[in-house]
Amino acid sequence: MRAYDASAVRTTRPPLARPDGFFPFWRDTLAALARVPANPQLGLAVTSPEGARIVPVRFASLGACDIQGFLITLDDTDDTATRRPPARRPLVVTTHGYNSQSNPVLEARHTATCGADLFCFDVRGFGLSRAACPVDPRGYILTGLTDPRTSILRGAVCDYVRAAEVAQRLGAGRGGVVFHGRSYGGALALLAQGLTSRAKYLAVALPTFGWLEGRRQLVTRGSGQEVNEHLARHPRIEAAATATLRYFDTVNVADRIACPTLIGVARRDDVVPAATVYAIANHMDPPPQIVELPVGHSTDEEERRWADFDARWTAAVAALGARASTAG
Repeated sequence: MRAYDASAVRTTRPPLARPDGFFPFWRDTLAALARVPANPQLGLAVTSPEGARIVPVRFASLGACDIQGFLITLDDTDDTATRRPPARRPLVVTTHGYNSQSNPVLEARHTATCGADLFCFDVRGFGLSRAACPVDPRGYILTGLTDPRTSILRGAVCDYVRAAEVAQRLGAGRGGVVFHGRSYGGALALLAQGLTSRAKYLAVALPTFGWLEGRRQLVTRGSGQEVNEHLARHPRIEAAATATLRYFDTVNVADRIACPTLIGVARRDDVVPAATVYAIANHMDPPPQIVELPVGHSTDEEERRWADFDARWTAAVAALGARASTAG
């Protein structure tokens, strides 16, 4: 791994490289999503050790893909004797990392910590949503790589947007919406917020897909490695693949994110190098709060320090809920 030059890395700010058709593409994509009925269906609820109610939810996303997730809520009922309304809790929307899936039992701990409702879901092609669409066996990100309209990432962003819509339709988020994610999930949260401005608060750890050119040079594992190796074997498609990936470069929506934001970055990370995260952060206005930690995407014992990041964002969500309750 290359040496970490803190000053150079922290000031990384590549120019925006949005394709001319960037905004029309996403406007048309969200319009296509809106034409698909969400049709949410609820499964049987279970209770977590923390006392949270976990309800399986299925819904339809772009292309009528069947996406599955979980709505996690605290026990909350009207007190008819005092006519108190239910608490105005925030809603945290979150999803998993690359080649992974959501764990509602673990996510329920965040619900208990910050007093928020939480909706976690498996993106198309992963976990419970694995059968939602075909995936390139050579690598998930390679699916539809030569055209933004066929890229699996287009549908994945829509899955995130639709998840937030469904959770709110089910009555969650009266205290405001929070977008959260780590790595791949962080990228989807960034893109969803940059395109919809739905969230009041954004918390992303090690968000990927930032600064396409930097990823091509710096990444040695994960989705970036899959792309690099594939293009080395198929150089004739490099121009088309590069043009496609620009539509999903998280730097290209960073300047459209105006809500308070917390970003986690690791000084040593082969999957999401620090420079690619600062490339996103340095285009945001207002500037985000940044938590810089030693390592990411590793088995190093210092990974436990990411608990500090979790403590920061859950405290912010708890404060958001407190303000909503006071205002209500």
